[in-house]
Amino acid sequence: MDKPAACGRPFYGEYAWAYDLLIDRPVSKECSTIATWLAERGVLPRATVLDAGCGTGRYARELARRGYVVTGVDRSPDLIAEAKRSCVNPPGSVSFMVGDLMTLATSRYHAVLCRGVLNDFVDVTDRESAVVALGRALRPHGVVVLDVRDWEATVQRKTREPLFTKRVTTDRGVLTFTSATTLDSDNRRLVIAERHTLTDPKTERSSDYQFVMQCWTRDELESGLRGVGFSAITFFGAFNSAIQVGVTDRLVAIAQL
Repeated sequence: MDKPAACGRPFYGEYAWAYDLLIDRPVSKECSTIATWLAERGVLPRATVLDAGCGTGRYARELARRGYVVTGVDRSPDLIAEAKRSCVNPPGSVSFMVGDLMTLATSRYHAVLCRGVLNDFVDVTDRESAVVALGRALRPHGVVVLDVRDWEATVQRKTREPLFTKRVTTDRGVLTFTSATTLDSDNRRLVIAERHTLTDPKTERSSDYQFVMQCWTRDELESGLRGVGFSAITFFGAFNSAIQVGVTDRLVAIAQL
């Protein structure tokens, strides 16, 4: 089966320290929306939340600041190290550990947040198993909030903008990140080639990595969620209730067991 090789990706390994510098997100604003969605489904502060694929822990820390008891899990030891390093004075109750989405504890959490991780599963069986794992981790009536790449919208965006480049100045030198995406329309996949180049006054070194992501359709995601027993499924185009599906290349789903 084609399991995601997340830990081999430089973004999640040797350059985990630069992840937040390269990928800007309106974390506070998005977590405000997530907290509102959870409250609407009866998951209130002090409830247990799993951040599955937590990365550097930005969302876990912010949800903990809002009163939730959050556990962040990620397959990358380097990302978890960064998450712990950023939690010297943790806001509320938050903890981090290395773990695999496929082997989550059963019936432990009131809610699960899973951002972007499901795109890394390209085998049909693995995709189905990943959704099952999310449901298995929840208590009865638990809520899942997740996002994936929407195929049709992603095709439009990546046709217009196949190349992404960002350069940041760090205390280790100037870091340039480049991502080039090729569309595999027959399989609804993205073939992505990434390069990190770190330059200081004396040296320059680059790390290249190529991998595959598989996008989702709304029908596929809804079918997978309903197959696990989720209902009351709502979709948006971002972590923003005002943005509808199709406006962005993201498909955000909220569902409840």
